[in-house]
Amino acid sequence: MELAKQALSQISLVPLYGGGFWVAFTQLVVFYYSVGALLHSVLPRVIAVHGIQQQQRKQGEVLRDAFYSLGPLAVKAGVWAAVEVLHARGLTLTYTGRVSGWTAWLYVALCVALLDYLHDTWFYWTHRLLHWKPLYVHVHYIHHKSKAPSAYTGYSFHLVEALIVFANEVLVCFLFPLHMGLHRAYHLYTTLIHEGGHVGYELAPFIPTFAGVATLAFRGVRPCAALNTVQHHDMHHRYPTKHFSLYFTHWDRLCGTLHPAYDRDLFHYFPTKAAAGAAAGANAGQQDKGAQLQSGAAATNGGVKHE
Repeated sequence: MELAKQALSQISLVPLYGGGFWVAFTQLVVFYYSVGALLHSVLPRVIAVHGIQQQQRKQGEVLRDAFYSLGPLAVKAGVWAAVEVLHARGLTLTYTGRVSGWTAWLYVALCVALLDYLHDTWFYWTHRLLHWKPLYVHVHYIHHKSKAPSAYTGYSFHLVEALIVFANEVLVCFLFPLHMGLHRAYHLYTTLIHEGGHVGYELAPFIPTFAGVATLAFRGVRPCAALNTVQHHDMHHRYPTKHFSLYFTHWDRLCGTLHPAYDRDLFHYFPTKAAAGAAAGANAGQQDKGAQLQSGAAATNGGVKHE
């Protein structure tokens, strides 16, 4: 009993932030692989999920992606450690202390909304950059080894890509005052979003983003064309020159990188559209298969026209 109390006291001393690289790396590894196991192995066995992938995963792909994720997790932990050093030296706008009062919590909510938009914007434009052929062939191709991704594909990418993707976690510290606890919690949470976007079955409208929760609260279980879904990014793995955003669809719509089949076929699994969707899906499946074959041929060996 005494040993158990000592263990609990030691756990309670592990800080959310400020513990350096190894604390950050441990947080990420435990969170990433726990969420991966939940999304990949547990949920599909306990609830009825709507599968969206059109081909089987190759043997060993899931294990490969889980292993490849270790490097980017270490890079992300290094980024967090760098943020802690910058904060300690007073070089950022980050702050600490107790958050109390409704105005303070309202500001935290505003920060989350800002972080969502900035993260989505950073992801869209750096993702398009990674599809520039020189970067795709030498860096981003690793992530696209999985044509039928799993939760463990979320951070399965090159170390250079990890530096590009996670650099925004440092940059936001210079843009507006940001609580260090929120910085750590938010960017730990984004790991779930990256994993959830690759699971291979649809989670919408239960996407736990700030905008997703608000939309679900005000609109109920109805589709929202402004928010991304799992199918949005899953289609990117089939059509590499489409769908570069993370949370929202506005950049893809404004820049012409939204696949034309996305709006047409996406929401047929909702009860109100099940009948119409079944008929549309049968017809769209043949067109989608032909487009997939063309895209697959173009993308072989990184030979797509990357934008």
